[in-house]
Amino acid sequence: MKKIIRTAVVGLGNRGSYFCKQYDDEKAGFRLAAVCDLSQKALNKVREKFGDRIAYHTDLNRMLAVPDIDAVLIATSDAHHVAPVLASLRAGKHVLVEKPLCQTLEDALKIRRAVLDARGVFMIGFELRNCPVFEEMKRLIDEGRIGRVMIGHAFDNVSVGGDYYYHHPRHQKKYFRSLLLQKASHSLDLLNWFMGSHPVKVYGIGGMDFYGGKESSKLQCRNCRRKDCPYRVQHKAFQLDYGEASEVEDYCVWSREMDLNDNSELAITYANGGKATFHECHFTPDYSREFWLTGDKGRLYGYYDNPGRFLIRIQYSHQKHQRVEEFKPAHTGGGHGGGDERLRTEFFRRIMTGDTDHNACCFELGYYSTVLAACAEDSIESGLPVNIPPMIERGRQLRKKT
Repeated sequence: MKKIIRTAVVGLGNRGSYFCKQYDDEKAGFRLAAVCDLSQKALNKVREKFGDRIAYHTDLNRMLAVPDIDAVLIATSDAHHVAPVLASLRAGKHVLVEKPLCQTLEDALKIRRAVLDARGVFMIGFELRNCPVFEEMKRLIDEGRIGRVMIGHAFDNVSVGGDYYYHHPRHQKKYFRSLLLQKASHSLDLLNWFMGSHPVKVYGIGGMDFYGGKESSKLQCRNCRRKDCPYRVQHKAFQLDYGEASEVEDYCVWSREMDLNDNSELAITYANGGKATFHECHFTPDYSREFWLTGDKGRLYGYYDNPGRFLIRIQYSHQKHQRVEEFKPAHTGGGHGGGDERLRTEFFRRIMTGDTDHNACCFELGYYSTVLAACAEDSIESGLPVNIPPMIERGRQLRKKT
């Protein structure tokens, strides 16, 4: 009989509610045992689906004291990842935390210490690494198809930016810090992975050039006279891009209080000498991720979108007759191009095999995507390039930006 991992979810927003369903699948090896949220309304919403079969908590420490909870999935808002990560690791639980890892360098150091001391498995929700198209891209790069990767370009085309990030009154810099952290950390992690190194310097430009404006911060879609607004949302049944429907806030995207950049462009230098650019735009007509990676033997192009129209194209250099190869990896089903389900499988495997050896590696992925995004936002604000603090050993202080 397959062992069942008894799981708890902390934070019952859109992603946390999705986790409740996804990690209540005994065929996959998981059973939802408990949930925790400060909001009684959020708890009641989950109770409608799961009844009295699971436990409901508003006190994290009380939930963690339950001995038969094996794993904790942390899906709180970005600014509140740190405390539940630390508490869960110290309680000896296996932990999967949503991206981004955290929002500050100081918090990253706190988590690193806990990860090094952890008895359980630690992972970050970089499920796109488990998506078939990105796995295949990495395999082809590692095979040497395009040689040594020297130049990279990555694009986050976010047509749903207005729907997802500009309707909530807390979607501002003082809460989110930057969409480079909240949204782009997936693609920044993939770019680091494909470049085969860690970033050492970043220069960024960006701004809020489309959203925001002069509307009242109190105006909501439900009360707005502009029935034809392309960013009008149905707040009681908003369709998420991984197949779930959720109740959402519907404040006006043209609010004068909005201050999150809706576009960012980065120039990144890597420790191995590689150079890359990254572009994120939240008002494009398409919703996709694209990568161009150039090596000394050729160039690889990779395309991802949620429906799974994956494409990889390799164009080889220095040949009399131009040669091009194309690959179309199959979508395996599920959210994030199949990455959600495949990440769940990997989490189960690591728990069952007691694989804590990869904890430090998982932290490193989260660290460099976090500090790259944070330093990029610092650069945008200052107008200057920023050196990225290297990951360091236990007990030393992280340097501030230079």
